[in-house]
Amino acid sequence: MKTKQTWRFGFWIATIVAILGLMTACGSSSPTSDFPDDAGSDGSSAGDDDVPQDAGDDGSAGDDDVQQDAGTDGSVGDDDVQQDAGDDGSAGDDDVQQDAGDDGSAGDDDVQQDAGDDGSAGDDDTPEDAGTDGASDDDGDTGPVGPFQVFVDPEGDDAQDGSEPALSVLTLNRAQAIIEAASPDRDVEIRIAQGTYLGQSVTWTYYHPAHDTSFLPIDYQGGGIGSIAGRPVFDGQGAGVLLSLNVADGQATNLQFIYLQIQGYRTYGLLFRGNRNDFAQGWNGGNRIYGCLLTQIGNLANTGDPGYGGLDLVNSQGNEIRNNHFVNVENAPASAGLMHAVYLAHGSSNNDISANRFVDISGDPIRVRDGSNANQVIDNVFERTGAVAFISDWWCDMDANPNCTKPTGECPSWQNIFRDNEIHCGYSGNDIATFTYFQGVDYVPDWCVDHASVDGWVRLRTSGNIKTCP
Repeated sequence: MKTKQTWRFGFWIATIVAILGLMTACGSSSPTSDFPDDAGSDGSSAGDDDVPQDAGDDGSAGDDDVQQDAGTDGSVGDDDVQQDAGDDGSAGDDDVQQDAGDDGSAGDDDVQQDAGDDGSAGDDDTPEDAGTDGASDDDGDTGPVGPFQVFVDPEGDDAQDGSEPALSVLTLNRAQAIIEAASPDRDVEIRIAQGTYLGQSVTWTYYHPAHDTSFLPIDYQGGGIGSIAGRPVFDGQGAGVLLSLNVADGQATNLQFIYLQIQGYRTYGLLFRGNRNDFAQGWNGGNRIYGCLLTQIGNLANTGDPGYGGLDLVNSQGNEIRNNHFVNVENAPASAGLMHAVYLAHGSSNNDISANRFVDISGDPIRVRDGSNANQVIDNVFERTGAVAFISDWWCDMDANPNCTKPTGECPSWQNIFRDNEIHCGYSGNDIATFTYFQGVDYVPDWCVDHASVDGWVRLRTSGNIKTCP
């Protein structure tokens, strides 16, 4: 028995020693981490501060520093006292008048095609915008959640507060009054139900320099045109303008217009008006027009005085105008040349006009005027547009034109870009110039800085435009 017990005791001692040795061997090796170190500042991957800078574009639109002259004067003053052949002379300096007119029906069927990514106003190019959960209520202890919303409906009632679809208001004027009274310190959405809104016109003054104010369909959540039931339609029935942004505070106004249809307005579709006499401190800007259809703008469809722009900017800077359709933006024959799709006037600089479609524009579709510099017009399609050229540069020369009204005088525009556009025939079906300078490329009046001599600037750069006109 003693021998057997001794053997058992020795067996268990050996077993325990073996187990301890195995545990010691396993513990002696260093563990391998499954998580790579963060790169941080050492330049390796994933470091937050190591984001590469994108070289982008140096702003030069290619090889053709265009210097040719149109050979016309086309002068008309800001007040449009006289009409002069081959020019518009508007720039939205005078107050808009409302005038009864045509029914403003929505243009031709061409505007319904989607251009995709070919640069011709593809509606399915999703904007990086809106897309909220629709929450606008207060959330107890945490404060407001989501944007401040006002709902608008063709069957709405301005006696209501617009806080939910069942309490929708009817007009943009009422929506603005609600927003101004609330003065929210967050983004604002004017959620617009599909349908037709007749004869509306608003002078818009509300903005927040740190937040967006968006006008968009009630069902828009960030997708393309196919993601909504359709564009809400504002039919002016001959009114002067749908919305005039009258702000000149030298701050970003951050208005956004997304997938709206604006039709039947005589003078302008939208007007962004800063102070034409103070380029540095009197501007507005940072606005966005995306996926909209502007049609039947001008006095061809709406009886009365001539119109000047589907979108008219006066000292409005840094706006994005993308993926829109400008169709049937036309004046009657006597004033056809006065109407433009996009009018950039009086210091309206650094605007991006890209991937839009322009069809049947009676005047030059893009007009720059008076120190409107460094605008980019890229990847657009122009069909049956223009009296003289697809892009034209005009300013009111007070030495030659007694109707000029700007006290300090107007000046040429510089460093604009027109490239990679698809251009077809002019408005009358004729072959027109790609660009033109009404006062000549080299003429700079005494009261203006000659940026060519001082800074080496050019008036316009063009490249990559494809022109087809049988």
